[in-house]
Order: sequence, then C-alpha cells, then structure tokens
Amino acid sequence: MKYWRADRFGEATDVLYLADRERENPGPGQVELQVEATGVGLPDVLMTRGNYPAVRQPPVTPGQEIAGVVTRIGEGCSLKVGDRVISSTRFAEGHGGFAEYCVVPEAATLRRPASMSATEAAGFWVPFHTGYVGVIQRGQLKASEILLVLGGAGSSGSAAIQLGKAVGATVIATVSTADKVAFCKSLGADHVINYRDVAINDGVQQIIGRRGVDMIYDPVGGKAYDQAIKCIARHGRVILIGYSSGTWAKIDPLNAVLRSYSLVGAFPGARSLEETRAQHEELCRLAEAGKIRTPIDRVFAFDEASQAIARVAGSESVGKVIVRGATS
Repeated sequence: MKYWRADRFGEATDVLYLADRERENPGPGQVELQVEATGVGLPDVLMTRGNYPAVRQPPVTPGQEIAGVVTRIGEGCSLKVGDRVISSTRFAEGHGGFAEYCVVPEAATLRRPASMSATEAAGFWVPFHTGYVGVIQRGQLKASEILLVLGGAGSSGSAAIQLGKAVGATVIATVSTADKVAFCKSLGADHVINYRDVAINDGVQQIIGRRGVDMIYDPVGGKAYDQAIKCIARHGRVILIGYSSGTWAKIDPLNAVLRSYSLVGAFPGARSLEETRAQHEELCRLAEAGKIRTPIDRVFAFDEASQAIARVAGSESVGKVIVRGATS
C-alpha cells in the first residue's frame, strides 16, 4: 500500500515522501480501514517538525483522524466489513492516516453521522471532541454566559464557536483577517475581533464594556492569551487547549488568585471510552439536527498531502483542511 512517511523531522514539503509497504494484518480487537479521507490539523504540523510530545522520533506518518470503510476485522470485533466509521489513528506508532489503509483498535472507531460525507466526517472527531471537552464537559458553559474563542477560524476554534451557540451562549471570536471575520460570523459568532486592528482585551471591552467574559477557550496561547486574560470576569474559567502560536499560555498564579478565575486543562485523550462514546452520540445528535457542521477549508488529493499540511502550518486555512484517500 502507499503511505506518506518522513524519516527525519522538518517541514512537510521537505521531508514527507510517498512510500510503499505491505498491508498490516489486523490483530485481536483491531480492524483495517480503507481510508476515504483524513483530517489535517496543527498536530500534523508539529509531529512532522518534531515538536509534538506523542511523536518522539521518526519515522513519522501524520494523520490523527480519518473516515474509512472497514475492509478486514480481527478476532473479537463487532464491526463488519463494509461499515463506514470515523477513527483516531495509531499515529504515535508511525501509522497515521496519510495512507491507503489503516489498522486501528476497534475501540478507537465511532459511528459516522448519516448526514456526513467522508470529507466532513474526517474533520469531525478532533475539533468537535476537543471543543466538547473544553466548552461543555470541563468548562460547563451556560446559556447566560459570554464565551471568548481565541483562534476562531481554526478547526478547534470553529468547533468551539458552534458548540457555544448550541448551548445558547454569546460568542466572541478572535481572528487575523477580514475573511476570517466573515467565516466566524457564518458559524454563528455574535462578535468577531480582528486582533490585527485592535488588542483582544480592548476589542472585548468595546463590545461588552467592563463586564468581562465568563469563559476563554484558548487553543492559541502566547500573546493572544496575554491579552485575553485581561478581560476575564470574576469567577470566570480559562480553558487551556493548545499552543498554535508556538508558545503555551504563561500562567500567573497570583493574578488568578487575586482576580478569582479558574484555569482548566481540557484534553480529549483523558476520557474513558464510555465518556467518549456518550459525548460522540451527543455530537452526532447536534450534527444531525443541523446545529454543528464541519466547515471545510480545502480538500487536497492524496498526492498533495504535504501541501495540505503546509497550508495549516502557514495559518492559511479557514476551517478544516482535508486530504482525500488514495482511491477516493
């Protein structure tokens, strides 16, 4: 089968190449999926560069989330050949989604909402499960509250905007371009701040005065966090997701104590299988009711996988970048 591989760390366009290997036989509790589409995210950029904690050394095959069709099953599996599912991959072991076929644990698969195409489904898992854990499970956002989403045009941020609106909250998003302002508004954001024009904290104050926001959803870190934390309300919550800026948020414990806000870590990988499946069913219900959707930025062909990663690396994408399967 064909798959993308990097034998050294670096930029995707420099180090990834198409390789061939024998298909892996699924073991007990595993299934083989023919990959229909793969979602591309910041972790794919970081693992290819060698900056992702779960991938310590090459070789690397990126691709955390896929939509696929079951082609073979191992002993003890309940899925059937022909079933269409979404799945996380064994990318940390060098078996990511940029491949014709992926062998994954059956426990890593989830049902695909009936209304979703393969490209939409491939970009659903990571953004919306991350958003659900941050906004709803850990953040406990309420309809009466104000949510500030940093990096609103990214895959995680765009999911958080939609989940915030599904809850009934007021949502403020931050972006860097006029196109991204329009994109976030199309997802339902009540207000959008272009931080190239105004500091985030000043923009928030112009919108809601000195009241402050009840929750900050932060997949960005760095300067964005430094500005946003200035407008957190008393008893507010800061949901720490990631560091797309390249730098984690610099936490000031004294500031948190004196202003009485909470710092909350949110990581989907920390859930039990039962939690994951229950939350996925709720997300499927929201998707099937038309309340959330995977906003697609661009779909690349399989042989353009390195360019797809480069698009995410350059912060060019507005929504989710997808790579088609080799035979799609």
